[in-house]
Amino acid sequence: MGMKVLEEGSRNLYSENAVLIPGLPDDLAMLCLVRVTRKYHHNLRGVCRRWRSFVANDLFIHLRRKLGLSEGWVYVLSRDSSEYLHWDVLDPQQRKWMVLPPIPPSCSQRFGMACEVLDGQLFFIGGCGKYEDPTNEVHVFDSHRHKWKEAARMNTARCYLASGAVDGKVYAIGGTGTTAGALTSWEMFDSEKNEWLSYDDPSVIQDLGESLVMDGMIYVRHVSPTEGLSLYAARYDPASRIWTLLDDDMTRRWYGPAVVLGKDAYMLDQTFGVKLLSLNKANKCWDPVGRISPLLIRTPCRLAVVGSTLFVIGRGLKVLAIDMENTWKSTGIMVTSSIMGLQTRANNLVVCCKTIYI
Repeated sequence: MGMKVLEEGSRNLYSENAVLIPGLPDDLAMLCLVRVTRKYHHNLRGVCRRWRSFVANDLFIHLRRKLGLSEGWVYVLSRDSSEYLHWDVLDPQQRKWMVLPPIPPSCSQRFGMACEVLDGQLFFIGGCGKYEDPTNEVHVFDSHRHKWKEAARMNTARCYLASGAVDGKVYAIGGTGTTAGALTSWEMFDSEKNEWLSYDDPSVIQDLGESLVMDGMIYVRHVSPTEGLSLYAARYDPASRIWTLLDDDMTRRWYGPAVVLGKDAYMLDQTFGVKLLSLNKANKCWDPVGRISPLLIRTPCRLAVVGSTLFVIGRGLKVLAIDMENTWKSTGIMVTSSIMGLQTRANNLVVCCKTIYI
């Protein structure tokens, strides 16, 4: 591990004489503090100013990642019966839900927004009110500091858009705007410059539904009014900025939320019961992994990944955790466990799920 990074971090962080841990040089003290389990990070902040400053600094996260200590938590956006949105977070190791700071009032009843993660920050992009026009607003939740803030606005107001995060960039794709017709434009957020760059291509498809980032590409699919029927899809290559229309078994049978775990992609088909499928990249089709009993989870569900575990999160935030590593070792048997939802969210519908590592 580079001691140079620690030395520079020490100089940049502190100008006072107090040490982090009495009897230890700061470089060693930092290595001790970053090993504290994520659930106790809030407690670390309350010890003293220097600890609070260090834990809140980006160096703290950098060191945890460099040492392989990052822990993934699942952030879930859900909508209650009054159509208000709520963010909650699941600590998979503790199997415990925690309530997050409220969503900013201006976007607490939005529809058609997109959610993405970049550098430990959760982006809440665009959307529209039930009786309000689409917006170009972007709100960001800092998962490390537990604070909401406004980010640079998009150049175009968007609702019911698709999104993806690739190579340190967030993409906002298509959707509907303030004029008639679907948008054929997309935007890329550059976090270093804190600005959105706009592009346009007629290959950006209409009525966007699910999106999936796989092998450095962003896949988006069209949502047909007929449930269970996906008419066409497209793939975006960020390196060349080229859209390619797709029509194959992967896109035609892509019926629900999909995520990538390691080198594999998984999709949850909820058209007739709940089925988990994996993508066979060789022939571009979805192979069955197993069925999920309706007694274990309530639809509609979303997917999230932490390590080798696939989380199926359904109505009321009830969770089914699937150990994919051992599932593949036991042919035809899914190794699962359940996590209870939040009583205060008993009938909430899950809108999206994102994993953030700290």
